[in-house]
Amino acid sequence: MAIAAWTKLKMESKNARPSDYLANERTFLAWIRTGIALIAFGFVIAKFAIFLDILKNSSSLGAGTVVYGEVMIILGALTIAYGTYNYLVAEKQIESDEYKPKRKVNVIFSILVIAIVVAMSFLLLKV
Repeated sequence: MAIAAWTKLKMESKNARPSDYLANERTFLAWIRTGIALIAFGFVIAKFAIFLDILKNSSSLGAGTVVYGEVMIILGALTIAYGTYNYLVAEKQIESDEYKPKRKVNVIFSILVIAIVVAMSFLLLKV
């Protein structure tokens, strides 16, 4: 009985297949997984900075390294938000049988990530 329910998917679009929706969900989950990894790495960077300060018996917190961790956390959140945006846009396109490449948005997101990485690299060189 349960198998029959899986084979009867009601499609809103005439040309869309279940594989289209499932591929969109897999891509969305990849964005989420990447965002979670960036957030986790940000926490590791921030906690490691605090740990090093404790080992040094330093009264001041290494704010520079903690900031790098915070930037990674923000970058992870941006990645999740962008993945959600891509998912919703692709879902609408699947339902309407129209695919429009997201060149501008993808390029803007890539430039934003590269700018953050370059800025963090320069900040690391100064510290």
